[in-house]
Amino acid sequence: MRTAKERLSHLLELAAKGTAERAALAGEVADLLHDWPSAYPAQMRAGFEALLEKIAREVDEPARRALARRFEQSGDAPLSLLNELFLASSATMQDDILRRNDAHAAGVLATIDGAMLVSAARKRGDFPAALARAARLSRAMAGEIMRDASGRALAVVAKGGGLERPLHSAICILMLPAPNIFAALTMFDRVPQNGAAHLLSAWRIRLDASLAA
Repeated sequence: MRTAKERLSHLLELAAKGTAERAALAGEVADLLHDWPSAYPAQMRAGFEALLEKIAREVDEPARRALARRFEQSGDAPLSLLNELFLASSATMQDDILRRNDAHAAGVLATIDGAMLVSAARKRGDFPAALARAARLSRAMAGEIMRDASGRALAVVAKGGGLERPLHSAICILMLPAPNIFAALTMFDRVPQNGAAHLLSAWRIRLDASLAA
């Protein structure tokens, strides 16, 4: 078994190799957080959690899904990390993440122009780009939201952005494949509004941090 110093040295080596080793680095940091060595000061943990959040943004979708599975049964995973992994998580895990967000004090609803989104959907253009602008999200994240077959992620944006049910329904009907529409429509009631507001805010903060960098 590696000593604490050897383990830290190995992590630094993986980090120095750049994006090619990001998935391996994610796995190593996840292992460290799951089995925190007694020799490591507790205050160091927050730094590794922040590192893993950053890595989660950089790895590809299969690596994010593998990382999400690692934390599905973890009751003490930081909510900020789980918010990063939401779109790569199972339906059960997504519901748990929304419940944890919903447990926070009432958040401020974002303001999203639903009528503009319905207009964009009718034009059949680049809807994810319109969603990204309206919700102040990255284009990549908006694309992931629209690829979520369950419609849960789209409901998060709608409820967190204060959209009324008819606008959400119109977007689902216009933009989603026919087999997914009914399930997506039911998500409007299943997604808690306060939980959605907090999750959408976290996604927006991620974009703000990226732009600042």
